[in-house]
Amino acid sequence: MLIGPKRIIFLILFLSNLNSQELGVGDTIPPGFGLTWCANNFTDYDSLYFDDYNGTINESGKHHVIWIMLFTSWCPYCQTEAPITQEVFDTYQDSGLVIIGMGFEWGFPYTCNGWADAFGLTYPLLDDENDDDDFGGEGWNLFGESGVPHNIVINHNMEIVLSVAGFQDEAIYGAINAALDSCG
Repeated sequence: MLIGPKRIIFLILFLSNLNSQELGVGDTIPPGFGLTWCANNFTDYDSLYFDDYNGTINESGKHHVIWIMLFTSWCPYCQTEAPITQEVFDTYQDSGLVIIGMGFEWGFPYTCNGWADAFGLTYPLLDDENDDDDFGGEGWNLFGESGVPHNIVINHNMEIVLSVAGFQDEAIYGAINAALDSCG
């Protein structure tokens, strides 16, 4: 018996939802969640933990708002988004915005440091590689959905205020500005 194209598409969508995100808009980042640094680590620690940003204030007296970009080294859309995230980081880093890249599937063609160098990135990059053959690691399993890039905005209370597949710049910038405004 042959399977028609509509059934194949349904099957693919159904199977992709089995591994869909655990957290969405309105959920809070679980205590103790963190990943290993792989580039641009300016600390003495091996891992970055999101608890470190929970309600904290930066050097400018502003609360932190986090923009996470989940990406793979082979994704052309991720490669297009990377320099844009750096421009936003350069512009807003003193306002309380923290940008964190979570990458995986390294070596196709970039390593983590190669990714940072190729796109001139200075914000933290975390390794979300999975030792199994699964797509993504712990970060992807918490936040990821359907494809890369995937963007998440987290307010100063560690609440997810935006989670979108692709680079939806107006939605991302709107969520960042609203989160920065709401925390003073």
